[in-house]
Amino acid sequence: MRTKAILFDLDGVILDSEKVYRQFWLQAAEELGLPLKEEVVLRLRSCDASIAREIVDTAAGQAGAYDRIRARRRGLMKEFLSEHTFELKPGVKAFLEKCGDLPVRKVIVTSSTPEEKMPALERLGIGQYFDGFVSVKEVKRGKPFPDVYLFACSRLGMDPGECLAIEDSPNGVRSAYDAGVKVVMVPDLTGPTDELRRMCRVADGIEAVMDFIT
Repeated sequence: MRTKAILFDLDGVILDSEKVYRQFWLQAAEELGLPLKEEVVLRLRSCDASIAREIVDTAAGQAGAYDRIRARRRGLMKEFLSEHTFELKPGVKAFLEKCGDLPVRKVIVTSSTPEEKMPALERLGIGQYFDGFVSVKEVKRGKPFPDVYLFACSRLGMDPGECLAIEDSPNGVRSAYDAGVKVVMVPDLTGPTDELRRMCRVADGIEAVMDFIT
């Protein structure tokens, strides 16, 4: 089925932001005296809040740990963004420019909201490349559930098989795969497992995704 739309995850695919989130999750937990290892934090990428809460509370050994750490992490992120902005992942602008020559729609599908991230995309000079923005806040369940990708395809009026998702995290890959969307993984903080390789193609950088657009 010909690709009619490219669905972009945002953090870790377009914005080089996952390393910042990782840093502040760990810093927030340390400040609060709560045990949280890096491998646990990596599981939180693009993760539905109900699942993330169970992961963190279990790892920390106490109920409410997730909400406390997340609140402090948000505070740290707000302080960071008052003086800094996220950078683009390598190759993103060149890839978007190439996509401009293709008859495809380009939509962001993310755990963030447009209010949170569109200003950064505009400052980075790439906001004009996108035809839409779909947030998990618009659906009942976040990634790894398929809801947000099904919603994005419905909004576009397209069959999931006509869409290609670009994801960096296991939760994102599973979300798109379970929705019936074609998936290309561009690894960021972690590489693909054998299980993930059965769900997606793997590209060495976003510009290589062009090879998988049919």
